[in-house]
Amino acid sequence: MGMDTRQRRPRVERVSRSTLVFEQLNPWVMFTYYVVTIACSMVFLHPIFLLVELLLVICVDFVAHTGKQMLMVLEGSLFMTAFIMILNPLVNNRGTHVIWTFGGTIITAESIFYGFMMALSLIIVLLTFLSYNKVLTSQKFMYLFSRISPKLTLLTMITLRFVPLFISRLKNISQAQKIRGIAVTKGNSRQRGLGVVKMMQVLLIQSFTDALQTADSMSARGYGSGKRSSYQRYRFSTRDFVSLAWYLPLTGLCFYAASRGIGRMTVYPSLGTIALTPTGWLVLLGVVLLFSFPLILEAWEWLWWNLLRS
Repeated sequence: MGMDTRQRRPRVERVSRSTLVFEQLNPWVMFTYYVVTIACSMVFLHPIFLLVELLLVICVDFVAHTGKQMLMVLEGSLFMTAFIMILNPLVNNRGTHVIWTFGGTIITAESIFYGFMMALSLIIVLLTFLSYNKVLTSQKFMYLFSRISPKLTLLTMITLRFVPLFISRLKNISQAQKIRGIAVTKGNSRQRGLGVVKMMQVLLIQSFTDALQTADSMSARGYGSGKRSSYQRYRFSTRDFVSLAWYLPLTGLCFYAASRGIGRMTVYPSLGTIALTPTGWLVLLGVVLLFSFPLILEAWEWLWWNLLRS
């Protein structure tokens, strides 16, 4: 039996990564990306810009493995978009293209279109916070701002944690109450109202008790008695400097273009043209690069990995 004398390449197995390449950057770089992303969604009020930004944010959330939360936000955003598009014409009668008039209220095409753009901008911000909560952990947030304002940082962290914590506890209390035969979906209005009051009572008592225990624990550990330090240090690497070297100048150019009216559609007093100028398309390309920063890093990592395998 002859032996195969050909040299075989070592088999390389890809190690699955649960974290993004973007998460490995310095927290200041990640925080800069999210500040720029939210600012762009509010500055570039143009339907083409907003729709492209929405698509890119969905891609970033998909790569960040927040698909379930993203679908929930998108489902709720349909109602929110319709609500804003109906509410804005009722409170804002500006515009020259009158669609309908009833009871002294004027419905204009400009107000409906502006409500649509406002809804898109709000949806982009909500979807951005999905990946933000996944990438910028509480430890990274404390590292960024604890030395600047420790009390305000702690208050912000408690506020961001407050709503999902209350929802989770309310679900657990509701399940426990159902086992006891107390359900807010059964009985008449008085019985359902009493059930809701009992659930809120248990929720508030549990929350206040946990808050007192947390305060005692923090006091025993000496929180606020001196300058706070972080047990985890994040150093700037070459990749961080390279990322900021092109990201910050591009951000400055895009916002300078926005200050010149590029990337902003005229709505009042009359709807302007939706078409983009050649300069507008260049600015849109710059915004695409800003929003695609995590996607660019992931694509580069994938390409580099396949080059190493080959």
